Amino acid sequence: MRTITLLLALLSGLAKADGPVWNPPASYPPILRDVASRLKPDTDARDADLITYTHEATHFLSRWRPGYHGVYVLEGRRHYIPTPPLVTAAVLSKVPADRRGTIYDTYLRQARTEYWTTQPLMIIDEWNAYTHGCMARRQLSLASRQETDVHCHTFAGYAEVLYANARDCEGYDITELRRYCRDNLERCRATVPEMNWDFRFD
Repeated sequence: MRTITLLLALLSGLAKADGPVWNPPASYPPILRDVASRLKPDTDARDADLITYTHEATHFLSRWRPGYHGVYVLEGRRHYIPTPPLVTAAVLSKVPADRRGTIYDTYLRQARTEYWTTQPLMIIDEWNAYTHGCMARRQLSLASRQETDVHCHTFAGYAEVLYANARDCEGYDITELRRYCRDNLERCRATVPEMNWDFRFD
């Protein structure tokens, strides 16, 4: 029965992630308690800045299996998305100039590294991490660190371009990428309602 349950979870794109390994301080915002609890207390993701800690811990919880990229979406769940046959830098180069934001050159350089080149879902990984950073900022009631929200919005635009290009790949099943993008867009709208999240993942 357990094997069948796991198989059904994988088929839907969601799978159970690692359980907690320690109990973070109560002073942490809830989202950081979630992600930090699944890494060792001395993880390299740890940072004095709690938003940065949340962002990096989210990256550390990503997983890969052949042909899939798994992003951690909280509450012990990971969403596995099939990797589209795209070159990451080529995807980013299609982002309109007026939607590239101040971080574009940094991530374009990153996209050209060996690790990112054929891993276009790193765009999703970054959007996910920025989303969690936004959630931490909101839970901490910080007036500072507005750039976290701005960069999250920018990555939503990058994800929209990735999605459009993946949808055009012959034989690529867009189902899980669509599901993730729509779900995360709703998280962004709920977390930063003052921004216009007019992105389409049809």
